Amino acid sequence: MDQDGVISALIHFNQSFEIDAVLNRFVNSYIRCALPNRFIKMHKLLYEPCFDLYLAYCEFNQQYFDMNLFDELSILLPTQLQSYPTVRQSEFLAGRYAAKLALAAMPEKRCLEQVIIGGRKEPIFPKDLIGTLTHSDTIAMCAVTPSKALCCVGIDIEPIMTKTDFLGIEGKVYSVRELQLLTAKGISKEIAATLIFSAKESIFKAFSKQIHHGIDFHRFELSELIFLGHSLSMKFDVREVNFEAQIMVSAKIHKKHVLTLVAQ
Repeated sequence: MDQDGVISALIHFNQSFEIDAVLNRFVNSYIRCALPNRFIKMHKLLYEPCFDLYLAYCEFNQQYFDMNLFDELSILLPTQLQSYPTVRQSEFLAGRYAAKLALAAMPEKRCLEQVIIGGRKEPIFPKDLIGTLTHSDTIAMCAVTPSKALCCVGIDIEPIMTKTDFLGIEGKVYSVRELQLLTAKGISKEIAATLIFSAKESIFKAFSKQIHHGIDFHRFELSELIFLGHSLSMKFDVREVNFEAQIMVSAKIHKKHVLTLVAQ
């Protein structure tokens, strides 16, 4: 895979190192179909064979969004989103397009099935599949698996925060100790804060079925950074008895975004 690919090899902070784990094991599965329209700028499919995990990625251009694209791509727009701003609708469309790419790659060719929306606006994947979606204003991703080797999957992508952004969430999302674990390795505060925020978002998505009383970022605490050569995993301790004792999160930097993934 080339250096500018979705799962790029190197991350440049004040020093160069690789943040990985599951993410580094994905291999490129080339999509042979053409881009469907100008709204979708590019698409890519990756596959992680150990967990039978499919990762679909697309970049989109909101300038070319049109409501007719839902029919063109055979994607249903939920009633509750019909009055939403076009920006939100375009992000939803891109996310469901990424889901169709991932479902189409499966042996059963499940691309005709819809990823519907739940009561808390969470994605509901077809029966016997575990999946997760994420998007920014230009990138959408879907990770899905039929494998019984995994009980949960969560993915998140976030633009790297500005100084104003990370100051605004200090104490709400991360503690001083959590931030210092990353900044002590030469990572800027903005990137460190984004890594923690995105990792916790991925954790909440992965365990959404067990969480019924809102998001509390302090339920999960970054406790350790595990280096293997030039690679790093983030270990989070869980403060609730109904979850695993510890959760490992993989992360990457891609096109001024942080991408995180939980698969366990």
